[in-house]
Amino acid sequence: MIPSSFTTPAATQASQANTAAQRPMAKVLGQDDFLKLLTLQMQNQDPMNPQTNTDFVAQMAQFTTLEQSRSMTNSLQSIQARQDVQTAVQLLGKPVQLSDGRMGLVEKVTLDSTGAPTLQVGSNTYKLNQVVAYDPPQDPFARLTASPVGP
Repeated sequence: MIPSSFTTPAATQASQANTAAQRPMAKVLGQDDFLKLLTLQMQNQDPMNPQTNTDFVAQMAQFTTLEQSRSMTNSLQSIQARQDVQTAVQLLGKPVQLSDGRMGLVEKVTLDSTGAPTLQVGSNTYKLNQVVAYDPPQDPFARLTASPVGP
């Protein structure tokens, strides 16, 4: 008779598969998922031909690189979002040309539900990427004429 606490690897995998099927699907694998896969890989490897430490270290290095890449992508997206807000604020009171051919002064800047800036030009609102041209600020020194300095 088999004790009730004994389970076969196949039964364990079936139980884990049922648990995985019950939780919602994630878009990306996280660190916990990677460690679970690594543990399963170690448990189910061929004892006559085990994986070397080098293989495990290589997998860990790849995962670490992937995590760092994701983190950097998130940081860059955050920087871009802040820069978009700053750009929109700098357009306040300036004439802009929009992708629909209209021109007008930016009267107001608001943030939508995602945090992206929207510009109010007249009675319409536009996204920042709909601005196709704007008049850059005039150089305050452009009107000065060159004159010799001296006594």
